[in-house]
Amino acid sequence: MKLSFQLKATMLGTVSGMAAIGIAVAAGEIFQRSSAASAASVDGLVIPAAGTLEQKGYALYMQNCAHCHGADAHGDEGPDLHDVTKSDARIVSLIKDGKKGEMPKFGTKLNDAEVQALVAFIRSLKD
Repeated sequence: MKLSFQLKATMLGTVSGMAAIGIAVAAGEIFQRSSAASAASVDGLVIPAAGTLEQKGYALYMQNCAHCHGADAHGDEGPDLHDVTKSDARIVSLIKDGKKGEMPKFGTKLNDAEVQALVAFIRSLKD
């Protein structure tokens, strides 16, 4: 069976087009994965992925803590919060009860879930 030139060209074009679409889809998935894996950052502070406990903690941090601990959490009036060695219980206590003359109390402003989100965010800070 002999195929016409037009039919051969159409088949070759279709196969080439399908291959190009396949390559584009695969490349799109690779780039999408790599951009999702690389977190955004603001002022040198890595912003946790949306919908995570750490991201909720980040939002609370920016509202309540950044003015003293710095937008990058490397300290300003308050200490650097990267690689904190205190226990979670101690961090919770400091957030809720403050430290006289050094840090205000947030126990009446933040609920337990919000405090835990802040702890998760602080734990995510690595130098």
